Amino acid sequence: MPTPTSSLNAFVATATKAARLAAREITRAAQDRDQLEITDKARNDFVTEAAIVRELMEAYPQHGILTEEAGRLGPKSDFLWIIDPIDGTTNFIHGLPQYAVSIALTYCGEPIAAVVYDVAKNELFTAAKGQGAKLDS
Repeated sequence: MPTPTSSLNAFVATATKAARLAAREITRAAQDRDQLEITDKARNDFVTEAAIVRELMEAYPQHGILTEEAGRLGPKSDFLWIIDPIDGTTNFIHGLPQYAVSIALTYCGEPIAAVVYDVAKNELFTAAKGQGAKLDS
């Protein structure tokens, strides 16, 4: 079943909003990076992940979600969101500005939309099936 372009645009918009919410949590944590310990990775990922999950579940309660920390959430669905709340956690912990929030949506196992938000550089990469990929729109 083809996904209408309007739906793809809505999926990307929702993922973008979720990624920006998560980025605020990451930025807050980055300001106290000297207080972080390696063992805090899971806590920081969980807080960031929770912000993303809340946003996606509110917008699409009928979709499933796969997270790094919590595993599979939500109902069994042909739509599955896949989240990496801090892609590049080791870089983040060591103060290297190479980390991002990564969110993708699959339909029947096929990727149809994705957002990668490079928090340190404030760059937003988006992609939707049949529409190509974009940097900052």
